[in-house]
Amino acid sequence: MPKPICDFCSSPDVAFVYPARTFAAYVFDGIVGESVGDWAACPTCHELIESDRQADLVERSLVTLLERQPEMKCAAVELRDRIRSFHVMFFCNREGSAMSIA
Repeated sequence: MPKPICDFCSSPDVAFVYPARTFAAYVFDGIVGESVGDWAACPTCHELIESDRQADLVERSLVTLLERQPEMKCAAVELRDRIRSFHVMFFCNREGSAMSIA
């Protein structure tokens, strides 16, 4: 089984899981992409979530994405908006407190 990564920043240092309902995350050309169940979080993203620093969480997610995919920098504004949208859906579909898995 592959090692989980943080659903916010893709860090391999997952320490928490947030229970969440499955939801439709996007529709593109008639294809529905779902977020299925729980979301994993590294310690840094967990702290941002717990302290309700949603804007900082979006920025961390964007920065780490662009570090891995520098060719996407030209789309940073759109990516930030999409990441923010996904995070809003996560917060709306979250079903309780984080569970430590570390």
